[in-house]
Amino acid sequence: MPSTDDLSDTERTTEELAEVMFSGNVIEVHFATLLTFLVSLSGVDVFVRHSLTNDQIADLAASFGDGEVRITMPPAIHASGPMPVDSGEAALLSRALDARRMLLSS
Repeated sequence: MPSTDDLSDTERTTEELAEVMFSGNVIEVHFATLLTFLVSLSGVDVFVRHSLTNDQIADLAASFGDGEVRITMPPAIHASGPMPVDSGEAALLSRALDARRMLLSS
């Protein structure tokens, strides 16, 4: 069995992810080509890795005033269906959030 340091984050258990976070590190999770989640003890940040048009930026900025987060996507993107997400990355996000919750509740 490889040592913990040789494992990719997707292979780590919830407890191992908690140790990584406890030592001050950030767990980075990629959802397709659109989203990046950074999970740490200080918070969970979500970054959109997609270039937004000026209209999309204006819609997003206006939505903040309405208490929403809204990104208007072009019709071609809607027709493509749900965003495909790697099952390993989805499981990693779930375990990282569980690890963070575990650390904050102790």
